[in-house]
Amino acid sequence: MRIILSIFLVSVLSTGYIAAQQHHHGHHGHEHVMEEQTIGGGQDLGICPVMGGKATQEHSYTHEGKTYYFCCPSCIEAFKKNPEKYISKIKEFHLQAYQFGFEPEEITVNKGDIVRIVATSRDVTHGVHIKEYGVSVSVKKSQEQRIEFIADKTGEFPILCSVYCGRGHHQMKAKLIVK
Repeated sequence: MRIILSIFLVSVLSTGYIAAQQHHHGHHGHEHVMEEQTIGGGQDLGICPVMGGKATQEHSYTHEGKTYYFCCPSCIEAFKKNPEKYISKIKEFHLQAYQFGFEPEEITVNKGDIVRIVATSRDVTHGVHIKEYGVSVSVKKSQEQRIEFIADKTGEFPILCSVYCGRGHHQMKAKLIVK
């Protein structure tokens, strides 16, 4: 009986340890968040505008001079039938961080939209942190960081600077509004 109880206890503790490690290493259930993206080099190409999965370079289609990336060939075919339906769901914003604020101060999207934020810093290294969407990206001066996620929760969510940037750091706030 002690052996069975010991095995049970070890398995329960192991499961808790694995879950804690996944949480610690950033597995927060936000599988639709793509950060620090660049084309090529095996890095993330964002989110498929049709199915919402991870887009790949091998599944791409150019529409009116712009290349879109998809998760599979069937999504390309669906996109070709009605490109505007899918393009209209992609909302791109340029977010500029500076001491001690963000521009724009508000980003508004609809639930279900693919949110693409191109973040830059005009002075020192800043962070872009949206807790509820699992976003936490460092942005160095004169560099771009792409952040992409599906707005799957409604509400108002603070966008904060997660890298200390001086005395006014705590005042750096913007807002993501998902209707």
